[in-house]
Amino acid sequence: MDLSHAPAEPQLTPPTAMSAPRMSNTTRYLCGGAYLDSDFRDKVLNELLDDPFRAVPPSYGGCDLLPIIHHARRSRSLLVVRDGLITAILLLGLVVTPTSVISWLSFLLPLVLLTLERVRRGPMLVRGLLWFWAFGGYVILFFVYALLLAATGFGTFVTAGSVLVYAFLQNAGQLLVPLATLGVAVLYRIIVYTTLAGTLKPGAPPPEPGPDQPGTADRLAYVARAQTGNVTMYANEDAFMGAGGIERSWSIAVELDRVRTVGETGRGTERRERPVDIDPAELHAFVRARLTEMRDQVLRPNEGIRRLDIGDHVVARGIYRVTDWPGAHPLIGQDGRPRHHATPEEIAAISRHPQGGVRYYQRVTIAHEGQEIRDTAGRLVAPAEDQEAVTSAFIYLAVEGRMLYTQFVVTALPPAKEAYHVVDRLPDMPGWRIAWESVRALKLLLLRDVLAAPVRLTRTAVRAVRQQFVTLDPSRHVVYPYGARLSVRELGASHGMQTYLQLLDTAKYVKLIEHRLTEAVLDYLEDKEIETGTYRMQAANVMMNMSVRDSVVNGPIAMGTRASASSHHHTQG
Repeated sequence: MDLSHAPAEPQLTPPTAMSAPRMSNTTRYLCGGAYLDSDFRDKVLNELLDDPFRAVPPSYGGCDLLPIIHHARRSRSLLVVRDGLITAILLLGLVVTPTSVISWLSFLLPLVLLTLERVRRGPMLVRGLLWFWAFGGYVILFFVYALLLAATGFGTFVTAGSVLVYAFLQNAGQLLVPLATLGVAVLYRIIVYTTLAGTLKPGAPPPEPGPDQPGTADRLAYVARAQTGNVTMYANEDAFMGAGGIERSWSIAVELDRVRTVGETGRGTERRERPVDIDPAELHAFVRARLTEMRDQVLRPNEGIRRLDIGDHVVARGIYRVTDWPGAHPLIGQDGRPRHHATPEEIAAISRHPQGGVRYYQRVTIAHEGQEIRDTAGRLVAPAEDQEAVTSAFIYLAVEGRMLYTQFVVTALPPAKEAYHVVDRLPDMPGWRIAWESVRALKLLLLRDVLAAPVRLTRTAVRAVRQQFVTLDPSRHVVYPYGARLSVRELGASHGMQTYLQLLDTAKYVKLIEHRLTEAVLDYLEDKEIETGTYRMQAANVMMNMSVRDSVVNGPIAMGTRASASSHHHTQG
């Protein structure tokens, strides 16, 4: 066997937008989310731009962070203009017609409260009182006008329509501020949806980078490099940040001092005083070669797993104390920022030191991107379809305490949120329909845009001033949080898979990878003449437990001498 002594160079597939003249579907959807979801936009900018010393987790599934940051910044700029205009109109109205402004804001407040999730899911009585608060005063006003007109002697000729017309004429001047502020909010939404239909339509190219301040440009360059790195420096104990939630995990342990023997009584086992020498880096390389065959060494091209990427995954906790090291920490670069790429030599050393503060996993990622289907004559039967979901498997191999420990962790990354997929539907619509969709999709949220404008504008101004006067410098701190707090791709993902086929594909790829891994480890141990009966039994028990986890049998099953099997199930909320 020709085995290398260190893992190969990382093979992370660069984001589609960085290697092709168009953005991937996932990137487009998340760019749209920067306009449609204010919480998403603010978290993206806070995470990636506010702290130049914060680590960036790897991006999977063809997601490119730079276009997302571009559109998040553009969305924030448009939002500042909108909030500034609305605030100016309200302030001018307070000077000219203060009554109309106060009445308008008091009308908006209950309707905005109705948009809160807590109120929408709360008692119906509360919602009813809020609706009465909003419109009850106008109903009372209607009857007051009717009584006044009746008292003048025209009551017998008064109709409901004439009362409304009279009320409108009496208050026409009072409607200027409400109409102006609401008009600005609607215009902003139309501009947003026009952007979604144009610059984010299917096949759209990534935005051209514009001029930036040196600090911002330097940070963007760092993000571009870090998102394709092999180091995840986390702040919230999520060692697999960016790959989705953990769906499944298991582990197997086997002795390395028990080898096969063949004697007169047949095959048996023998315990040696000195265990067999197993190099984890060499074992990783062997497993990597076996996994790569699933993509490259198949009988027919359509049988290969085209989007199977095998890379390195180094994880470390991103909080460092100055007293932990005499000089600069090895995982912090000379520029003071977290390193995002570990060398093959460093990876080999990490894999051979299982009790160190840094851990190495071999990462196998499969993007659910279907192949096109053609018949034997070459005619197209069905085009390729991007399912957007990503399945990742993380393999940990450790030699410790005369034992070989194998850990297998599977994560599933769902597609982008369904609301973000509107960028696929808008380009086919005429202009009037796009304008209508921009208003119809929001309803009461338009009113919230008006009421919250002064608050948002003030908060944005305070944040901008604070950033101008605050200079972050980790050297001034005893402890500094370098670790990434969230993944943009995970932040914009659905709560779960959107189709049943995506669930089935995830289960399929998990089975393919774990069986390939198990057989590769067994072949390696057999070649080293290590007794594999215990490993095979544990692997069979783990697989059995996975197969019947929805049946009567629950929990791991272990049988035989020295058998030890464990499995862990994780469900996403």
